[in-house]
Amino acid sequence: MSRRAPPRPVQGSAVHPLLPQAVNLHQAGRLTEAAKIYEQIIAQVPRQFDATHLLGVIALQEGRFEQAQRLITSALEVNPKDAPALSNLGTVHLRNGQPKAALNCFERAVRLKPNWPNALENLGTVLYQLGRSREALIPLQRAYSANPKSAILSKLLGACLLDTGDAQAAVKMLESSTLVAPDDAEGWANLAVALACTGKHDGALECANKAVALDPHSSAALAALAAAQYEKGQTEAAIETYREAVTLPNPTSYTHCAFADALVASGFCEEGSEELRKAIEINSNNALARWKLAMAQCRPIYLKETEIERSRHAFAKLLDDLQVWFRATRPVDAYTVVGSAQPFYLAYQPFNNRGLLSIYGQLCVEWMATMPFDKPRRKNKSPVISGKSAFPSRKMRIGIASAHVRDHSVWNAITKGWIRHLDKSRFEIYVFALRRSNDQETECARREAAHFIDQPNGVLAWVRAINEANLDALIYPEIGMDPLTTQLASIRLAPVQAAAWGHPETTGLPTMDLYFSAEALEPVNGQGNYSEQLICLPNLGVCVESLTPSIVMPDLKSLGLPSDEPLLLCPGSPFKYSPVYDQVWARIAKGLHSKRGGRLVFFQGRFKSMDQLFEQRLRGVFKQERIDFNARVCLIQNLDQPQFFGLMRQSALALDTLGFSGFNTALQAVECDLPVLAREGDFMRGRLASGLMRRMGLPDLVATTDADFIQMAIQLAADEPRRKALRLELASRRQILYQDLEPVRALELCLIEAIAQRSGAS
Repeated sequence: MSRRAPPRPVQGSAVHPLLPQAVNLHQAGRLTEAAKIYEQIIAQVPRQFDATHLLGVIALQEGRFEQAQRLITSALEVNPKDAPALSNLGTVHLRNGQPKAALNCFERAVRLKPNWPNALENLGTVLYQLGRSREALIPLQRAYSANPKSAILSKLLGACLLDTGDAQAAVKMLESSTLVAPDDAEGWANLAVALACTGKHDGALECANKAVALDPHSSAALAALAAAQYEKGQTEAAIETYREAVTLPNPTSYTHCAFADALVASGFCEEGSEELRKAIEINSNNALARWKLAMAQCRPIYLKETEIERSRHAFAKLLDDLQVWFRATRPVDAYTVVGSAQPFYLAYQPFNNRGLLSIYGQLCVEWMATMPFDKPRRKNKSPVISGKSAFPSRKMRIGIASAHVRDHSVWNAITKGWIRHLDKSRFEIYVFALRRSNDQETECARREAAHFIDQPNGVLAWVRAINEANLDALIYPEIGMDPLTTQLASIRLAPVQAAAWGHPETTGLPTMDLYFSAEALEPVNGQGNYSEQLICLPNLGVCVESLTPSIVMPDLKSLGLPSDEPLLLCPGSPFKYSPVYDQVWARIAKGLHSKRGGRLVFFQGRFKSMDQLFEQRLRGVFKQERIDFNARVCLIQNLDQPQFFGLMRQSALALDTLGFSGFNTALQAVECDLPVLAREGDFMRGRLASGLMRRMGLPDLVATTDADFIQMAIQLAADEPRRKALRLELASRRQILYQDLEPVRALELCLIEAIAQRSGAS
């Protein structure tokens, strides 16, 4: 990116008579001849500025960085205010792996020549390489205004805009880059990445293929193609393309990061971690790689139980390392990587995660504090609650921020009922739909809310939009599943902030005051699992509606399922099954074999590699127990919802996912009159199905130990009359689960009280 300034004599000094000849040779690329004349000039006039400076430039061009640094520094001692020499010294430092020293030189050059495009471009380049993309935008935009046809500047600006979350602007800038330089493979590769960030995956794939066609040996082009393949669900192809990209010359630190994402998501976590370490070797200031390396320790799937404890120790160690590195370096754009990877899979481990997540939550808050925004002044104070009526003097502004305002498990289980039934005479509801969607559930939210906001683009714009609402309380139905949600939740945007169990785990965030759970879902000592104040709303804590599902009966034979044996559905994704419980499934299978038979039916996930790892692990356990895996287990493809409901109608029993239960799945089974055998766990996330069964008055479908779960599964699989009776009981009792307004009324009182307390405290 950095360019050699045009050689020129120092203003006001005598030009050596040999200098023009040397400069002409230099500009013609005849470096050896030019160097000899520069040396001749220096022999005659020691430390002559131009000859010393330009001899240093030749050393730079030939890769002799130490000599270049010595010569240009010597020239600057003669004339310390020469901007081109300062810029060239900065280039020496940059190419010699000294970006901070380069930054100092480029900043000095810009101060001397504020409107010089080369100096501005160089300054923007080094800021970008240091991970300070937001700062880089200013000099780059000034340089671009002077040279709008520069493909290099367009690409740099596009990259910085992407880093700072403005993908739409990045697309426009990178499109202009491809217009200026249509044969530049890197430009098309960058545009592919930007299009993918805006959700235009077909366009991204088209641009990536164009980049590879222009330069099949470009690491950047192949990385863009791999990213497009990954977003299109072509994971295996993406991994192979990434594998080729990182073997080509000059793969970027971010290419290794993206490769790591695909590997970790597919269950290849050790290889993914190694790619992240390579990214850090290339650029030690890559905050994204450091962050992702820590999160990658929380694996989606394990082959052995002992691996879980090792990964937890590794996660804790890398969280400490992150904190030390951050406090030592203070990267100004650290906020941009928060949420880029999250310890999502920690919730699928049967342990109390409060300690680990509190450290993680503190990191999120500290890193988000680097975001440049002004803390808002409250336009008016929170309402004061007076008398016994607990009624505020005005409507209370309640924000609900979610990336899933659509037909989604979080919306169906939690958000929809609250938005529909909160008292509109007391509460003014603001829905912040963090990811744009447009289905019938999104339209429901638009109708029910006083304000529906889905236009902001990027975290800064969302912060402004939420601040402008002047909220009294802000609720996040889930935190931990979406990057933007985590970024926003790590900032104080309302006097009272709360999370709910869309991702059923403590957030660990010191910015969260309350955690809305339910009496039916929490153990007696539940508060010890949360960093927030635990609020147990009555019953299931939510107001859900009947699903009235559309049902299509699938062909069992085409799915590889028997029609003459009881089917025991195990409906969780492969990553929900911890090796801690593998023996449970093996012992159920052994019991089925001793009775009249039966099949455990598991479902494939998004990634074939993870399915294979899960099957490999289960087969190993079954082999140890001397059980015929093929006779007792079927691993089938994922079904669309109508066929899944049809399969539940044809099945004998649904088995809870041990350690991490499924609320929506259990509710769907109840709608299909399918008995759900629940295993009541130690934490709320393992008590969702059992909460439903107990709420319906069916404790006979709740096991409190693994041994009970095994025995009850075997008995129910063999007892068709009992299963028929349970189906009738489900049909007659399930109405108690729906349209329960008691939790909503309790939520209202809790909000009023919390806001009043915060108002009094302030």
